[in-house]
Formats: sequence, structure tokens, C-alpha cells
Amino acid sequence: MFSRAHLLIEREFKILSKDPPWGIEAWPMYDDTVFEWMAKIKGLQGTPWEGGIFKVYIKFDEHYNVRPPQVLFQTIPFHPNVEVSTGRPCIDFLDDYSLWHENYSMSVLLLSLQTLLSYPVLKNAVNAEAASMLQTSPVSYRQMTQECVAASQRVEAGGSPQVRQPDSHAVRFNQDDAPARSSRPTRTAGGNTRVSKLSFDDYHTTWCGIATSKTRPDAINPFLETIRGNPTLQEIHLGVPREELEDQMKKQMEEHSILMYGKFKSQPSMESVRDAKIANLERMKKIYFPPRQSPLPPRDDIDIGKSLPALQANESNWEKEVDDLVNWTNNLDSNAIDAT
Repeated sequence: MFSRAHLLIEREFKILSKDPPWGIEAWPMYDDTVFEWMAKIKGLQGTPWEGGIFKVYIKFDEHYNVRPPQVLFQTIPFHPNVEVSTGRPCIDFLDDYSLWHENYSMSVLLLSLQTLLSYPVLKNAVNAEAASMLQTSPVSYRQMTQECVAASQRVEAGGSPQVRQPDSHAVRFNQDDAPARSSRPTRTAGGNTRVSKLSFDDYHTTWCGIATSKTRPDAINPFLETIRGNPTLQEIHLGVPREELEDQMKKQMEEHSILMYGKFKSQPSMESVRDAKIANLERMKKIYFPPRQSPLPPRDDIDIGKSLPALQANESNWEKEVDDLVNWTNNLDSNAIDAT
């Protein structure tokens, strides 16, 4: 026996499968539940988001359709009405349940997301940086949307989005709110795994917009010219802060110099040489000049005055012995010594 929400969700899936709106696909993620969906939304033709393929995670609960499901972009675009950290789109009936109506279908919800991409609302924007760029530099904002479109195409084709730092790039891929991986089998919109191909024209257009190399020596990259005077956009494009990039370039130059010319030891400064000599002298003093022992203080029970006569007597006896030895030596017979 299925719940009311389960039956309504199944009906929505059948309607979408039978008559899907242009550029929209949606399907349950697992075979054993219909409460978690994955959707793909393509950018509208004739808009900056044309060619983009953005994945959206949808989670229902037992209160559907009294209140709307939870909706999060898995491929988070650089957009004024999409939160950078969570991928939550800013749509009135998703933010305020009182504005949601039970007659709203999943087609209406997904079409609202598709329209929101191409027609952002700058009032109360949740991505202030994107809103400011759209107002002050529409050309730069269009280039950022093209980066988002190119990254989404690479992911759809099974490649890498080439995103290093999610917080500083135009497009990122959310993992925090993604459904937990499980052993349950997954399925796509058609029931089979599909691999999308990228045409050469799309590839060439994408490459010309984001590549830093040149097709010929006098070629000018319009995007690099646009961000030349804007450090913020340069950090977003390069993926690292400017200071970190300068450190990496300095490190690469040092490694190149070592490989080309060898590693030379720099000359020490005069202060370091002087300190080294002083330290060496201190070590030599400890080795060759043992510390002096201070004489013991005189004891109170020794009378120096009484000891002097005895010392003087010993000194006179020593002198007498020396004189006797000299006299005995003088009296020796040198001939007798030679004869022996």
C-alpha cells in the first residue's frame, strides 16, 4: 500500500516521461524509491546559457504535494539567484511554502529553474558577486556563463570540469547535499547509461573562449583582455589567489635555474661569518681551557702564625743539605772517578 505522496510522484514521473518539456529530463535515482530524483536542465536557446547541461537533485517527502520538494543544483552555476555553497535556487514558492500551490507540477518547477537561469532577478540576489558583475560588467558576466556552459558540457561528456577551488570558480559541483552513495542500483532517464558526445564546433567555440594559448602570434584572447585590469576575475579564472600564483611562478623559476645551471650555494653574510667564528672560539675554550677551581677558604682552626716557624725551619734544613752536597762534590777525586 503506497502513500499519497508516492502515488503523486509516480504520476508526475509518468507525465514527464510521456511529454517532457524541451531541454528537461527527470527520473528517479533508485529502483526501490521514487522520493529522490535527478534532473537535467538545458539552457534556453538564444541566451548566454545555451548549450549548458545542469544537473539538479530533487528530494521529496511524505508532505508532497502540500509543500514543494527540496531542490538543489548539483552543477552549481555562477548565477545571482543560486547559492554558491549549497546550490539552492532562489525561487519564491521554494523559499516560502505559502506561495506553493498543489496544482504546480514538476514540469512547472523545472521550467521555472530553466527560465531563472536565463532571466536572473537582481533584487535580493543570493550571489552578490554575480549580481554585481552582471550590473557593472555584462561582458565579463557573459564570459563567466560561457565557462559554466563549457564545464557542464565536459562533465556531461564524462570529463573533468577542471575546477580546483570551488569557492573561487564560476562553476562548481556540489557534494555536501548530494544523496549518499549506496548499493542500490541507479538508473537514467531512459533506463540505460548514456554517453553524450561533444561536436567539434562546440569544442572549438569553448576552446576559443577559455584557452590561454594562441592560434597565431598576433591573436588576442578577448577574455584575457577583459579580465586584465580586474584582480578578482583573474583569481576566478586562474583558480588560485594572485599571491599564491606568484609564489608558484617563483618556485618554478628557481627549479628551472637549478636544472639549467646547477645549485649554487649563496655566500654567507658578514654577520653570519662573525657569529660562526665566535661560536667556534667558545667551543675551543671549553675544550682546551678547563674551568679554574677557586681556592678553598682558610679554615678558622688553622693558626698561620704558628705554622710559619716550622716552615722556616724546613727551609733552613733544605739549604744546609744543598751546601753539604756542593762541598762533597767539590772534594771528589776526578782521577779516581776516571779510573773506575
